[in-house]
Amino acid sequence: MILSTTEDLKKYISVAQNFEFSDFEPYIEKAQNSYTRKYVGELHEFLKDEATEANKEILNAARNHLRSAIANFGYFLFTPYNSVNMDSSGMSNNVSENRKNIEWWQLNDIRRELLRSGHESMDLLLEILETNPTVFTEWTAKFGLKNKERLVHNTSDFEKAYTIFGSRQTFLALIPAINQVEDQYVNSFLCKELLLALKSNPTEEKHIELKEYLQKAIVHFTIAKVYDEGIFHLDASGIKLKFDTLPNETIKAVDSGKSVEQLNRAIKKNIDNGTNYMTLAKQVIIDNPASFTLCDNPLMTKTPKKFQVYNKNGVVGI
Repeated sequence: MILSTTEDLKKYISVAQNFEFSDFEPYIEKAQNSYTRKYVGELHEFLKDEATEANKEILNAARNHLRSAIANFGYFLFTPYNSVNMDSSGMSNNVSENRKNIEWWQLNDIRRELLRSGHESMDLLLEILETNPTVFTEWTAKFGLKNKERLVHNTSDFEKAYTIFGSRQTFLALIPAINQVEDQYVNSFLCKELLLALKSNPTEEKHIELKEYLQKAIVHFTIAKVYDEGIFHLDASGIKLKFDTLPNETIKAVDSGKSVEQLNRAIKKNIDNGTNYMTLAKQVIIDNPASFTLCDNPLMTKTPKKFQVYNKNGVVGI
């Protein structure tokens, strides 16, 4: 098991020396099921022991971040129950003359910090996995190559046009919207052969220029799609997931007043930016026909399809 003792847990969370690890142990599996397995599979089995041979620095750095994520997520799931006594007669709070439960707001603050720390560790882990495909071959085959089916296939591509603070998890949460944009406004714009060439690390100068314009268009259209969903924090500096939202808290988009006006202006700005990049992409093809001979007509439509904002909930897996 990747975490097996109280000493292991104390490396990532402040718990007392007399902490009963056996009470916490079931929540390790729960943390893996709820938070880590969907992004890294069975990596906790691969990294359960400290590495001592080839690539040990990379492997142990990944192991440390995964252990931190599991510890924080596990304790987050454990907190509603660690002050409760459950037996065949029912459930009761553990209180005494010398000890009482913390206030609800203190518990919420602690749980938010556990979530934040867990997600921070996951982002650091995903960065290591993404940048070391030859070390983590199984993860790369199952998760890493899947994203290359898109024109915007990783965090670095996205941040060419809009910052997400290096967060791999924010990028993963944006993938459903990215897919919608690519399907609706790019796949119907260019011929299939040219699209495949652009997704295969092109080396021809005009292909690279076209790809970069399309990537920036996709990013801005994606931002416009998710701007009013409430699950992301967006401001002038960039976009990121609201990692510290508790399960009992309701997230909703703004629905009245000045905030709606600001929201609509922001959406329009990103739509305009995306449309401009699509126009530039089209012009690259028109001005350089000799560079685009993979199909008889690289432009499937004479003009880029007009962007539409759909009133649809986003999909977030964390």
